[in-house]
Amino acid sequence: MRISTPTPEETRVGDIHIEALPIEVVEKTELVYHQLCLAADFEELEGKPFHVNGTHLAVFKSEGKFYAVDNRCPHMGYPMSKGSVRDGVLICHWHHWEFDLKSGGCFLAFGDDLKAFPVELRGDGYLYVGLAKGEREAAKRRVIDRGKRALERGLKDRSTFFIAKAVTALRDAGAAPSEVIQQGLHYGANKSSEGWSSGVAILTLAANLWDDVDAKDHNLFLVHGLSQISRRTTGSSRPYRAPFPRASEEHDLETFKRWFRYFVDKRHQGAAERILLTLNDRGYDKSVIADFVFTAATDYYFTGDGHAIDFANKMFEALDYVQWEGAHEILRPIVIDLVSRTRHEETSRWADAVPVLEPVFERLDNIWKDNQANEAELNISEFTQTLLGDAFEPIVAAVEAKLRAGVEPTDICRAMTYASAIRTARFHLKNEGDWHDVANIYSYAHALYHALRYAPSANLLRGIFHGVVFLSYLRWLNMPAARIPKPGQRLDETYDSADKMLARLQEFADFQKVYEAEILVNQYLEEGHDIPPLKRTLAHILLREDAELHMFQVLEVAFRHYDLAIDAEEQRMHLLAATRYITAQKLMKNILWSTENAERLARGELLSERDDD
Repeated sequence: MRISTPTPEETRVGDIHIEALPIEVVEKTELVYHQLCLAADFEELEGKPFHVNGTHLAVFKSEGKFYAVDNRCPHMGYPMSKGSVRDGVLICHWHHWEFDLKSGGCFLAFGDDLKAFPVELRGDGYLYVGLAKGEREAAKRRVIDRGKRALERGLKDRSTFFIAKAVTALRDAGAAPSEVIQQGLHYGANKSSEGWSSGVAILTLAANLWDDVDAKDHNLFLVHGLSQISRRTTGSSRPYRAPFPRASEEHDLETFKRWFRYFVDKRHQGAAERILLTLNDRGYDKSVIADFVFTAATDYYFTGDGHAIDFANKMFEALDYVQWEGAHEILRPIVIDLVSRTRHEETSRWADAVPVLEPVFERLDNIWKDNQANEAELNISEFTQTLLGDAFEPIVAAVEAKLRAGVEPTDICRAMTYASAIRTARFHLKNEGDWHDVANIYSYAHALYHALRYAPSANLLRGIFHGVVFLSYLRWLNMPAARIPKPGQRLDETYDSADKMLARLQEFADFQKVYEAEILVNQYLEEGHDIPPLKRTLAHILLREDAELHMFQVLEVAFRHYDLAIDAEEQRMHLLAATRYITAQKLMKNILWSTENAERLARGELLSERDDD
């Protein structure tokens, strides 16, 4: 049946938008036919691009007949309309993938096929292409499925560009960020022999900071995490490990916890893994699993420079983000962090602290009991100065007194995080090799804050004492102390708008003018400009570099604790700490370039065309 539509439907031929053509739609079974252009407009073996109802088409004339296929090469999205036809074979000129022009079948055994569409030449001299009524959604699903396969190939090949191409295709097709993040988390957990690696941590940070980052940088954030995952994985899956078989009489939680701590102590990875997997299999609440992990992480002194607590916190944030889907795999890597990382009671650096802390830990149950029975407020700013003292013995005593008085453990963690921000802001650039230390205590204090909210326990109090001792060790990194901009301090420059200030901030970062960047942020805060644009700018400065994990961690902690703080000076110090840490690092921009090129290709631009004329 032939149907004439009353209003013209917009069809794009090449770069020309045509609205004047009367569009005739013919319905045959499940297909709707759309008018394209006059057949006489084609030369033999010529291809033309079209865009119809959200579908990208490449139409070719070969041996007097017309054929239509998806205009995006399934390899890397290159426009097929710019390819050539030889003996019925359509060739993509970028990487020479070859396809059957009639069916779209790919001649490479591992390659995806092109979707082919029926074409009719009508008596009016026009070409018509047949699209299924649900073609737009079907095309979206094809692109998403293809993007997921491409992403896995990019991860296996350790190709940042392939990863960026896959992410761009997925996001352009409407894939939710959670789909991409979940795939990356599962791959990173399943394909690595390491613990909770930097890549899966950065992906989790992407989820946490999504709303703080400019939408234009979202793809870039995902590519950062996925590229790190690809570098830390081999492509081979972990050996499968199952939970314990079900028994007529299950063990109680106390037994499981005792066993778990014992096997972690003996560095028996497999046994500890099976216990965690059994807890998950039996449906225990996430707070129970968290209590097992956080307890084991604090059984030893500042395990792995604080990364055991930090990564455990990130793992639970990731699991909550994906609603515990795939928890069987995502839980497993943290056991490696628990059993293999440095236990600092075994190091010379902590030799003086062990005799001070061990008696405190023997009193831990009583400290916890007093803490739960009492209630007291903490002046966070004032106590922060106590934590910045030169000797750890009086600091440990002060912390115990506050806990016994009933101060919330999370408030002490907030003070520790604030003190860590000050340590970072005072970090002198001559201490080039010790940046990780200040980042570690900053992210550790933040992680401990969350751990105590997620699964509070007496055992986690040990983490507070570990943290304040390490914080005191870092006083040497503030000798000499770097200058911190004073409240009210300004640059000798004027700006027409807040946007001009933020553009200038990026320029300072480009040239590693760290102190000038800090003064500018100080001035921005002093003038009361909106904070979200400042956050987006700091995030962009980080994301355009080949940043490593600690930079992401510092950014997240600064943003979250700025939001938590009420005191303006505390807020200022967190943003100054982030500014200093991020602008002081000068790195390459390979990830930025790969992502920008992937996005240009997705828009149909050619990398071979100059954009600097």
